Amino acid sequence: MKTANTFTKDVKLQNVLFDEYFAEHQTITVVAFNYDGAGTALCRCNGALTEIKKSNLRRIIFGAEKSAIEAYLLGIFDPDTETDDVQRQHGEPIFRLAELNAMKKYDVANLAKKTLKTVQAQSATHLCYYTHSDKAPVKNEVQQGQQC
Repeated sequence: MKTANTFTKDVKLQNVLFDEYFAEHQTITVVAFNYDGAGTALCRCNGALTEIKKSNLRRIIFGAEKSAIEAYLLGIFDPDTETDDVQRQHGEPIFRLAELNAMKKYDVANLAKKTLKTVQAQSATHLCYYTHSDKAPVKNEVQQGQQC
């Protein structure tokens, strides 16, 4: 069975904080959209069958607004910045990826600050961390007519 929805991580942007925000998989092939009725997709990620929640799937397919990514990165090192994308326990961010959980708080904060500067330097209003990698081009309209 051939599927028409395969996405590959943009190696120019590769960053563990973006992996946490979008998805950590190098390649994502959507097998079934909304297979559970709640928007979750069943995907083959790096060869393994995986579920991807609706919000992350939208970020993978359409990208994310620059302002949302800035708020996420600020929320990592600034405890006064509240965002739904950064979960906290005892005032410290909790990450899904073991690599981030293993890093020292100081190192994660510095990485978030450095990544924030990189994001702020971009002129685009959206960041697309994944690109559609099938032979046929995908034309998904995003904010202000930009395409991912």
